[in-house]
Amino acid sequence: MNEIYARKKLINQLNQEIEDMEFKSDTYKKIKTLVEDFDADHNTFYYDSLQELSDILDDDGLDYWLEAAAKDGVDRVRCFIADTYSDDIYKLDGYNNLANVEESDIENLVYDLTKQIKSDIEELKQSEM
Repeated sequence: MNEIYARKKLINQLNQEIEDMEFKSDTYKKIKTLVEDFDADHNTFYYDSLQELSDILDDDGLDYWLEAAAKDGVDRVRCFIADTYSDDIYKLDGYNNLANVEESDIENLVYDLTKQIKSDIEELKQSEM
């Protein structure tokens, strides 16, 4: 039952971050930290799920994709950047080009992650029966 409670608490914390969202990059960093801490404390892999569910790039991810575009020449870099404005975090669009993160992207990420956590809660409940 303790594991179920911990997961429910994590869901509440994630949803609270969405409700309190002021700056997208700060909210995303807080979400990552919550998930990393939970993984460390409960031996789960929600951080991996977070990475799989999200095309949000931090500085390291941006550097990787920008270098890859640069290898294909300046025209690819122009296409990669397109009309993206400067920000702290970015995402990849459906064509692997850079795009700005919207609040809805972070909301959708939390929704998908909490959906997975709820599914895990149901599995834990079934295993306790």
